[in-house]
Amino acid sequence: MISRSRNKVLHNAYDWYAELLELRVGESDPIVVKRDGREIPITVQVVDLPDVNAPRVTVLREIELITMTAPIRAQYQIQSRQGALVNRVSDRVQQQIGIQAGDVIVQINQTPITNAEAVNRILTTYGRGGLRMYFERGGQIYATEFSLQ
Repeated sequence: MISRSRNKVLHNAYDWYAELLELRVGESDPIVVKRDGREIPITVQVVDLPDVNAPRVTVLREIELITMTAPIRAQYQIQSRQGALVNRVSDRVQQQIGIQAGDVIVQINQTPITNAEAVNRILTTYGRGGLRMYFERGGQIYATEFSLQ
C-alpha cells in the first residue's frame, strides 16, 4: 500500500496505523492499494465513530444513554436490534443496579426499549416501585431487579 499524499510505502498494519494518526476527522487521504499485481486508487476519509455525535439522554442525573442505531450497533458489536446504550453510569447506580458503561438496556418490566428516552420515561415514572431490567452485555442478556431510592 502506498500513501500518495506522502509518497510513503506502507509495509504492515503498524505503518498503516501510524499514517492514520497523522489524519484528523474530516480530512481525507488518497492511497493506492497494491493487490495481485494491480494498483487500486482509493480515498480514505476520517470520520468520527457513530457514538461521538449521538444525542445523549441523562436519566436521574446518574445514567447517560444513547439510542441504539445500526452504526452504533456495529461499532460496539451489539446483538440486540434496539435499546439504549449505557454511555456513562455513576458508581452508586452501577453498584445498586449492576449495569455498566457499554451495556444495552433492552427491556424494563414488560416494555421493550426502543430508545433512550423510553428508559428515562419509565425510570422517572415507575422508579420508586420494583423494576426488572433486561440488558445485553457481551452478547448475553442479563436481568436485574431493583427499586430506586
